[in-house]
Amino acid sequence: MARSWLALACTCLMAGTSLAEDLRPAGDRGLRLMTIDPLQTGGTPSGLDLRLTMMDQMGSASLPIRRPQAARDIANEPSLLLREGIGSVSADLMDAVSVAIEESDLVRSLSAEKRAAQAGVSRASAAFLPTVSGNAWVGGDRDSSLSVNDPGMNAGISIALPLLDGGQRLYTKRSAESRALAAAAELRSVTESVALETINAAIDLNLATRQAKVLEDNLRDLGTLRKAVRGRVDAGRATEGDAAELEAELSDVARTLVITSSSAAKSRAILSSQLRQAAPGGFKLPNLEAVPRRGLDALVDLTHSRNSGLKANWHRFDAAENGRKVAKGRYFPRLDLKTDYKTSRTTRTSRNTDGWSVGLQLTVPLVDLTTTADVREADELANAAMHRALSEDRKAETQLRVDWIEVQSATKQADLSRRKIKALRTSYAAKVDQYHAGLIPIDDVLLTRRQLTMATSEELEAVVTRFAAITRLAATSGLLAEIVGTESGKEPRRRSKGETTGIPDGGEPRPSLPGVVIAR
Repeated sequence: MARSWLALACTCLMAGTSLAEDLRPAGDRGLRLMTIDPLQTGGTPSGLDLRLTMMDQMGSASLPIRRPQAARDIANEPSLLLREGIGSVSADLMDAVSVAIEESDLVRSLSAEKRAAQAGVSRASAAFLPTVSGNAWVGGDRDSSLSVNDPGMNAGISIALPLLDGGQRLYTKRSAESRALAAAAELRSVTESVALETINAAIDLNLATRQAKVLEDNLRDLGTLRKAVRGRVDAGRATEGDAAELEAELSDVARTLVITSSSAAKSRAILSSQLRQAAPGGFKLPNLEAVPRRGLDALVDLTHSRNSGLKANWHRFDAAENGRKVAKGRYFPRLDLKTDYKTSRTTRTSRNTDGWSVGLQLTVPLVDLTTTADVREADELANAAMHRALSEDRKAETQLRVDWIEVQSATKQADLSRRKIKALRTSYAAKVDQYHAGLIPIDDVLLTRRQLTMATSEELEAVVTRFAAITRLAATSGLLAEIVGTESGKEPRRRSKGETTGIPDGGEPRPSLPGVVIAR
């Protein structure tokens, strides 16, 4: 009997599943893999079902992205031009940083948020001023003595001036001022981040360009050596194995050159997006040696006093602290000075009344259970803001010390690489002569040449790493704005709508586009 009832229940369940599948909308039938019988599939949907489901979901129609006309106008706005012109061979790095900051939509967004925060200060200051409101009423009024409907009208003006409110207006204004200061500091922090992104892309481009030059010189030297090796093979003084090893080395250097050229193209693409014009072939780097000469202790002090990110966090803490005082102010009585003027006119009874009323209104909170929760919430928000600021303090100082160590390490690495390059050049020249004399195999020559190329690349990387670490030191200690301001001389001008950006439809900059030096 129990088995019969169980079989009947299973039959009903399967029939209900089939009915639900038939009644499901056509657009949702791709989700049927969630109802596959685990007894048939072993608990896992088949690959065909997954593929059909993916095609059904990915192929569904989606709404296009809506961009307002104002956004399209901003995107089509002519960009600023570097002083060296579009597609120039070399440009000043600080000029490029200035253009990238000016063209950054993220910086513009933070600028708008800063202005909004400043408007909040104005709103909080307006709470100290009196408020004036007017009201009017027209309609019928049933006179109780005449038992008739007496139509008429009345109007009035009310003036209210808060006198005492437990400090709510004062601390609200201070909180708004702190939020405005935090927005300004956040704007500076984002501006520095945009500058660092541009600097990193520029020095990556310089590194890739110089490494490509080293590899091209290596190819040229190996090509000269290949002619000598081929001559020795033809003369019977070397084997085909020497020529094959040299060809393998040439192929490896050419492959590395392709990778380096790809890195340079990626950096140019990033810079073209940031500058909204064709990126230059290279950048003239400023002299930042004054930054490490200040010393680690001085840079730490500058970080704690001038770092934009830290300022923003501590201003947010001030805003939260004042918000806590605002919440506590709701416990105190509120005293307002109120003045009202009212006038009333009726039609049937011809009653006309006018009059002023002046008085003080005292409001005392007796039972308001939400105030306790608001105060507790404000306390926790202030504590959270304080700990977040302390965390950012430690993080900024730690990052500064790490960058300082990297500067010192890169300096020593660059010096040692230069010594290594000098020794390897002497060794390479000697081994080439020994190979021509038949004293050593070609392997020794190629190994020394490979070591020389690697040492040159290591020296370039050490120099670039040191410069990047110094720029991070300047940004963390709040010195980057001074460097950008003093290094950039003339401001770039804005491109007219008839000028080209130097970037064709394919997105790649035109390498042969002539640059025109035009400054505003």
